[in-house]
Amino acid sequence: MSYQYLSDTRGKVTGVFIPIQEWNEIKEMLDFQSDPKNQLKFDLLEAFEQMKLMKAGKLAKPKLKDFINEIQEL
Repeated sequence: MSYQYLSDTRGKVTGVFIPIQEWNEIKEMLDFQSDPKNQLKFDLLEAFEQMKLMKAGKLAKPKLKDFINEIQEL
């Protein structure tokens, strides 16, 4: 997708314009995630997506030590 960045008179980026289809997808995801009943579903969907990326070599696999540390922090 192509993004357009908005900036002030000094050139500082102040916002971003994204295509409406992408915005609708983001909004739907945020609405879904904000419902406590859907949090587990969202977390599982995100985990499955991460697994797909790892299998495709597009995301580094976490080390077991880091995974255990993350769980202990919960």
